Amino acid sequence: MIPSIEAARAINFHRKEAIVVSTSSALRDWNAVSDRRELDVDLTDCMDRAPGVGLGLSLAQPDKQVLVLDCDATIRTDLAAFATIGESKTSNLVHFVFEDLSNVSTEGVPVAGQNNIDLQAMALGAGYTGTYRFSDVEELFLGLESVLSQEGPILVMVEVGRDLDQLPFPERPMAEGWAEVRETLSNNQ
Repeated sequence: MIPSIEAARAINFHRKEAIVVSTSSALRDWNAVSDRRELDVDLTDCMDRAPGVGLGLSLAQPDKQVLVLDCDATIRTDLAAFATIGESKTSNLVHFVFEDLSNVSTEGVPVAGQNNIDLQAMALGAGYTGTYRFSDVEELFLGLESVLSQEGPILVMVEVGRDLDQLPFPERPMAEGWAEVRETLSNNQ
C-alpha cells in the first residue's frame, strides 16, 4: 500500500506538460503536490465526472497528455466511462484510480464489493489498451516513465492508504481553475 500523497508526488514528478483532471480524495493529494496548477482541472463539485472531463480534454487537445486522477469509490458511480473512453481510442489519456485500502475517504466504511469488482478487466473489456496495478511506491515511481510513454487509453490502479487527517480541497474555485487552464493552453498554441 502506498501513502496517497506519495502516489500523487510520483505522478507529479513524471507529468511533464500533461493536463491533470483530479477529483475526490485524489484531488486533495494532488492539490498539495502539483507544481503546474495552471494545467490542473480540479473537480470539487462533480466527483464522478473526472473520466468524462478527461476524455473531453484528450479529444480537444490531442497533442497533450491528459492524466485523470480518480478514486475507487467515484469510478463506481460512473462505470460507463470505461466504455466511452475505450471506444474513443484516445491515445493521450491515462486514467489513474486511487484504490483506498484504508477506507479513510469513506469515513472508515469499506466500499461494498471493493474486492469483488475487477476494474482492470472492465477497462480492458471496454477497449483500454493496457492496465497496470501498483502497490509499492518505488515500483510506481520507476514504472510510471514506461506507463506514460505508451499509447492509451491506459488504466493505472494505485493501491493507496490515507492519513486520518485528510488534506483540504483546493480553495481555487472550479471556474477560476478552468479559466487558468484555458489561458495556459491558448498561450501554448
